[in-house]
Amino acid sequence: MNDFPDVTRPTAMLDFKPAPEAPWNRQSLRIPREDETLFSRPSLHEAVELARRNRSLLSGAVVNLQGRTLQILREWSRREVLSAAYRYTSKLLGEALAETPGELIFTAGHQPSLFHPGVWVKNFSISEMASRTGGVALNLIIDNDTISTTRIRVPTGERRRPTIETVSFDEDRLAQPWEDINIVNQKLFRTFGERLVKKMSGWNIVPLVDEMWPDAVSQLSRSTSLRDGLTAARQRLERRWGLANLELPISRICALDPFMWFASHIFAQLPRFREVHNQVLREFRRVNRIRSRTHPVPELQQKPDGWLEAPFWMWRIGERRRKRVFVKPIGREIHISDGHEVFAKLPLTSESEACCAVEVLRELPAQGIRLRTRALTTTLFTRLCLCDLFVHGIGGAKYDEMTDRIIARFYRLAAPDFLTLSATLHIPLAEPFDATPNDVRRLQTFARDLEHNSNRHLTPGLNTNADALIAEKRTLISEQQSAAVGGLSHRRRRLRRRENYDRFRRFQDVNRRLSEFTADQSRRAIAELEFVHWQLEANAVLKDRELSFCLFPAENLRSFMTNLWTPS
Repeated sequence: MNDFPDVTRPTAMLDFKPAPEAPWNRQSLRIPREDETLFSRPSLHEAVELARRNRSLLSGAVVNLQGRTLQILREWSRREVLSAAYRYTSKLLGEALAETPGELIFTAGHQPSLFHPGVWVKNFSISEMASRTGGVALNLIIDNDTISTTRIRVPTGERRRPTIETVSFDEDRLAQPWEDINIVNQKLFRTFGERLVKKMSGWNIVPLVDEMWPDAVSQLSRSTSLRDGLTAARQRLERRWGLANLELPISRICALDPFMWFASHIFAQLPRFREVHNQVLREFRRVNRIRSRTHPVPELQQKPDGWLEAPFWMWRIGERRRKRVFVKPIGREIHISDGHEVFAKLPLTSESEACCAVEVLRELPAQGIRLRTRALTTTLFTRLCLCDLFVHGIGGAKYDEMTDRIIARFYRLAAPDFLTLSATLHIPLAEPFDATPNDVRRLQTFARDLEHNSNRHLTPGLNTNADALIAEKRTLISEQQSAAVGGLSHRRRRLRRRENYDRFRRFQDVNRRLSEFTADQSRRAIAELEFVHWQLEANAVLKDRELSFCLFPAENLRSFMTNLWTPS
């Protein structure tokens, strides 16, 4: 057998009826703009019941994944992932955590960056849900993503002229996956907290970084991993605030046998997975009016020689760039390539069990090879095989409309629900100005009207010259309205067009002369417009929701984050 089996050929998987799925609708998920506002869909108060419904749905699922049912794979995944999470979190904290089983698992995830509070709110939500149910809260560290910066944006200046500067916690570097990044400049890293405190002192604010950064520095004695340093600082702070979340990098999940079984199933059924993936992607773009071929993700490609692209990344230790993964069956093996070189040969067919394939994949880390999920397969594995409720931000929720349909069409299973959560908090730098974009539109309209319709803003009888110009303008308008060319001879149309043009030039001159009478009003309107623009520029800093949580005063964040369930 030198190629994948025809995806239209009947198989055990294809005999199942398609699962129900919601009709496509263009979703409107709007980021909250006002200070201390929370966006939740559905309501936080529905979240626990949502998790229980998901658990019931998945526990009764009859889906075969290369010889293991989804229920068995799910029980196996939960056991192995939680055990790994306890080990990793214990190492971060420098103390052994006792493993306690939980009926429900609540999960969120993000890169190990110093993100804004709208992201951090997910950690507090899963902690509260776990506390209320005796469950487990697990934060996934998305360390297979590439780092974008080693700086954070910091507000400086004063209320009338605030600006944004950047402060580094390590040397600048080329993009590479988080899991492979070590701290290069330890002096820069150690002094990051005190440099931030100094920057924020002009606002009379002691930022949260002052409390948390000593833990980041302390982590250096155990690991120079940038991921671990940032995560340890946040995790220890969360523990002091009463959270008991576990942490686990995606890279650790990808090294576990249950995940490799999950990946082997996709490799074995890749023609059908690719067909479903690309079909759903095209529908998503059509519904959301997206023309880009790379947004939200590119289609999975097929090469002329039969290699199919799989939804995973790979790279070797020492490499900075992630590579796409391609798969092709050769005989009774499935070969896996980076597009140039085969790096694994799995003893696997579309009908066989995945146990032997897992044994081969298990050896890849020792060969310095990273096999990692992409964004859609991260949430696909997490929602199906691991948690009872996944908490998304707004961006992830939008893209996971695709995942819902991939679950329905590929696994023939109704997709479990997820929670979408985000928040907006402003650092209390100074009182924002009252100006709004509506003020800009109002003043721009007023200024244009003063220029082109000055007569509307002049009081009749106060100036005879102005009154004469207004009368002339009305006459010109009346003449223009009766100056139709329809039904006239060619010669008369030419003459009429000349008359119309002369009238238009006279109309422009009258408007210009009239505008001289409202020149003072125009100058005041333009000055006011400039003032409003200046205020909005200041507000862009004073009300910036994207600033890191570590810049906030502790009391502001803690009060909001620990009272998410309190009615406003």
